[in-house]
Amino acid sequence: MDPLLTFDIDWAPDFVIDEVAEILVRRSVRATWFATHPSPALERLRAERSLFEVGIHPNFFPGSTQGATTAEVLRYCMTMVPEAVSMRTHGLFQSSRLLNEVMAATPIRIDASLFLPGLPHLAPVEYWWGGQSMVRVPTFWADDCELQRARPQFDPALLIAPGGLKVLSFHPLHVFVNATGPAYYDTLKTRAASVDKLSPADVEDLRSRGRGVRTLLEAIVERLAGHDSRRLADVVKQPAGSPR
Repeated sequence: MDPLLTFDIDWAPDFVIDEVAEILVRRSVRATWFATHPSPALERLRAERSLFEVGIHPNFFPGSTQGATTAEVLRYCMTMVPEAVSMRTHGLFQSSRLLNEVMAATPIRIDASLFLPGLPHLAPVEYWWGGQSMVRVPTFWADDCELQRARPQFDPALLIAPGGLKVLSFHPLHVFVNATGPAYYDTLKTRAASVDKLSPADVEDLRSRGRGVRTLLEAIVERLAGHDSRRLADVVKQPAGSPR
């Protein structure tokens, strides 16, 4: 089964989002993007309806720029992407109470906040509460986790081997700089008041050559080009327990 690409935007500036999106657009590869903030680049993603699904990336942690309460964060995100049916929470923040509130207050019915790195034979599972269900789609691999390893591996063969659903989580900034480790991000944070305010000049000297997150993504995109690539909403067209 071919891997499924997802992207946590994480307040990346527009020039970063646009460049990463173009890697997929050139090869007509589908993906799911989780949005954190409104911007022209987000609207360009939403316009690519044949390729991109846009979900939400709500930040429920204290100090969130999206709101002070769960309800405020959800209103912010759903106003930004009213068509969204999927989410991955920032920092993988989750609880049964949160999932229940999301189902009660929004049309979100797909959650990708479960991270089970490298576990074979993954598959979507249903979560029911109060007569409603949400499909939880576990994530197999994430670039930020890979970058924390003592020896990160950027081998696409590890991510396209058979054995269950493989949802991959990328971050546009990691892709843009072709990150090979986490240290560059601390440098980036000193160059602008916030990540979304970064300019191309702030980032250009941090771009890596050789094998990294970008070369890995490009290899996977080449693998998916010409295949029936999918978004989360394509995998979860109808919950298994829903009326037929």
